[in-house]
Amino acid sequence: MTIGLPPTNDNTPAANMRASRRFLEHAALELAKKPPKRQSASEKGWEALAQAVKAVGKDRRWRNDAHRRIHAILNQIIYEQWEGTATAREMRQDFLAVQALHTNYHEIIYDAPTLQAGIAAAQRLVTRLEQVRQDGPRPAVIKDAEGQGRLAYLLEINHLAPAVLDQVIPIGKRSADGFKKDGMLGRAVSRARAGKELPGSYATSGGMPRPENDAGGEDDNGGSNPPEDGRGNRPEPQPRPGGPELAGGQAALRA
Repeated sequence: MTIGLPPTNDNTPAANMRASRRFLEHAALELAKKPPKRQSASEKGWEALAQAVKAVGKDRRWRNDAHRRIHAILNQIIYEQWEGTATAREMRQDFLAVQALHTNYHEIIYDAPTLQAGIAAAQRLVTRLEQVRQDGPRPAVIKDAEGQGRLAYLLEINHLAPAVLDQVIPIGKRSADGFKKDGMLGRAVSRARAGKELPGSYATSGGMPRPENDAGGEDDNGGSNPPEDGRGNRPEPQPRPGGPELAGGQAALRA
């Protein structure tokens, strides 16, 4: 018997991973129907990956409530864990295949074999993300402005003036814990968000609400994930020029 989809009131990373596996199962079942339920299979295949990415994002305490952040989180994890390896190239190719599922949900343009390839790619990515959660963060370095911008976006400090951002997460900074919000960057990020000791920060002039884990609703792309403050009215942060590079873009295919 097919396991039912999980309730929406459990927002732990473990619950996201359980949901991911169930969405994979449901996607395969929808595609196996006669005729194939291509739109439903596409939606569930994409959601399987999104839930796994959200689990890793929550582990790092990165904001994870929008479609664009799914791209940014996955790209950051690929960079931290596998940058420059064949695995990184394979994962980016798999992500493009899963992106076809997301496109098909809206456009219904792909045939069943293409969708089957996308679901298989989602399966591989979910398995790798499960391993990431098991192994924990690896040491990583902010190597350029693109990586700096992506982290600022995920840590919600990309409204800082560039000079201030360079103080908080400077290029060349090394982290032993994968740039978790509550890791070695925690104190600097907290000061930046509070507008303390860092003149010119966004928090000093406009206030920066503190995110909480998301709890269900609609995201900014019509998905299933809301703004984490629960009010639904917080503006989308705009990334600093040069970041974040999104995993689905052409630049993400670079070796």
